[in-house]
Amino acid sequence: MSRVEPRIHVLPIITPFPVAPTNAYLLEGDPLTLVDTGPLTDEALQALTKGVRGLGYSLADIQQLIITHSHIDHFGLAREVVEQSGATVFSFRQNRQPLEDFYTWWGERIAYAAELFLEEGIPQEDLDRIRPIRDFQLYATSVPEITPLDDNDELQMGDTTWRAIHTPGHALGHLCFYHEDSQLLLSGDHLLRDITSNPIIETPRWGMTTRPRSLVDYMRSLRRIKELEVRQVLPGHGEPVYDHRALVDEILAHHKKRGEAVLRLLREGDKTVYELGLALFGSELPGVHFFLVMSEIIGHLDVLELEGKVERQQGKGHYVWSAIP
Repeated sequence: MSRVEPRIHVLPIITPFPVAPTNAYLLEGDPLTLVDTGPLTDEALQALTKGVRGLGYSLADIQQLIITHSHIDHFGLAREVVEQSGATVFSFRQNRQPLEDFYTWWGERIAYAAELFLEEGIPQEDLDRIRPIRDFQLYATSVPEITPLDDNDELQMGDTTWRAIHTPGHALGHLCFYHEDSQLLLSGDHLLRDITSNPIIETPRWGMTTRPRSLVDYMRSLRRIKELEVRQVLPGHGEPVYDHRALVDEILAHHKKRGEAVLRLLREGDKTVYELGLALFGSELPGVHFFLVMSEIIGHLDVLELEGKVERQQGKGHYVWSAIP
């Protein structure tokens, strides 16, 4: 644990996933507020308990729990915290289903992704690579009840009042929290210094008739955050960011370059999402990376389609993508 600002402390929580430890944040004051928890593992619980105790508190003292987004490395321990403390849980309104009925939502999400990937030309034998992701449900459990937040809602967290900013892209219900006076941004996974957040495939939610376009949303959210005056970004993984505008520009340039690479491949001939993934990343990808690669390729195709540069057509049993002359 370490202090990142007066009365704001970061608690690194180890995870079993190929990312840096999840950063939970403890904001001292009234209400004593915890932002994110880490996954549901004994090691994570020990780290969280030790970190909170090292600041003179126990989990039972937590009055308020904030969940930035419904990914298991950020809310897996939420029920444990609530059971020990009775804390009120806040998250974005669209996160009620995945947080309050996690197991149902997780099963539906895996099934939806599998069906979509098959439509996009992924062979059944390669689709089996994502099946181990089902077991990720071991690292979280449903949260009893959340108090929903909406975009631009204000919330007292510790000694200060923060503004919730809806930043979909990495996750549909992702929230950042901004404190204007101190120019601090709790960014969750929206802005990370050392890795680029993946625009992960999402299921339609809240009356949607089509799936969200995750990368389109992510790029729009990045531009929104760029407009803020931010002195320091406190991210969900890794070290703080001190020049958020430069980082946003870097991420946008990365995605532009990757989108151009996808377009060049399509100008050579029609291809499926699967074929584009193989061309850009190779074939030997383990399950979680395979899932992330397919999500990213679909994201770039969404952007290019909206720009009028590519189109999706029905092929033999699956869809193929073509460059528009």
